[in-house]
Amino acid sequence: MAFYPDTTATALRNRLAKLYDISADEIITANGADNILTLLISAYINAGDEVIYCIPTFPSYRSTTLLMGGVPVEVPLTKSWQFDLDGIFSKITAKTKLIFICNPNNPTGTMVPSDELKIFLEKVPDHVQVVLDEAYIEYRDQEDYLTGIVLHKKSYPVIVVRTFSKFYGLAGLRIGYAVACEDVLEPLLRIREPFAANRIAIEAAVAALDDEAFGRDHLLEVKKGKDYLTKELSRYGFEVVPSQTNFLFVNLKTDAVNVFEQLLSKGIIIRPCAPWGYPEHVRISVGTQAQNEEFTKAFSLIATQCINELMADGGRK
Repeated sequence: MAFYPDTTATALRNRLAKLYDISADEIITANGADNILTLLISAYINAGDEVIYCIPTFPSYRSTTLLMGGVPVEVPLTKSWQFDLDGIFSKITAKTKLIFICNPNNPTGTMVPSDELKIFLEKVPDHVQVVLDEAYIEYRDQEDYLTGIVLHKKSYPVIVVRTFSKFYGLAGLRIGYAVACEDVLEPLLRIREPFAANRIAIEAAVAALDDEAFGRDHLLEVKKGKDYLTKELSRYGFEVVPSQTNFLFVNLKTDAVNVFEQLLSKGIIIRPCAPWGYPEHVRISVGTQAQNEEFTKAFSLIATQCINELMADGGRK
């Protein structure tokens, strides 16, 4: 296209403002949620500043913090695979600048209960910014859940990060946004590149918001897919964590990289979680029903082999 994009993404920000009943000045757009996260950390973190989050979670929190000379402070998830808010609070110091809460969390698919999140936000000191990364929030099952947008409107001190890559299926176009008070977003605007989102992505995002029928159909398809995959995986004895996203966190009780490589040879890609420190876990995305059935067909032979190996090993798991 011959024209440069609108540097302020006015049409999209106005559409989002109408959707959430907030001011367009409380919204900043960029080249995907990754870009938003990079802007946040770049704007708020200097050498020696601390950034707290739980692990396993989205790896950009750590990598970008290190890039800026910051100090990642990592807290294990709870036994139910949720962000440990008490553990995070105990790590806050005078050097803490940002706290990231991936909600629902990637790769576990779990969410922090609303009441726990409210209590946590009420006691976080003023020198700390809390970032709610809600890349998968549209997939939640609880309709009355207090999302980051609702908490922001209730004057809780949060920065909400969202994306059009997941629920809206625009990953290749790279469009994401953040919602917060104007003064909180101002440092990001100072360092953001002029053309942070391309013209096609902006127009596609507006159209995606208007297509409510797609959203309803997509949610139904994902729910059916999750139920199907959970049933198929569970019948082999593998542990599947209940998910509020479009993927499943699964304990295969064997070397997950080996399973990944076997499926890859059949043209199927899953995400081994060894880089997060969980060598026997994988993240499996929900596809179309045809894709889900193709996966389970290929996986069944591998699963049987895994079970036979475990039995030969004395059922150590």
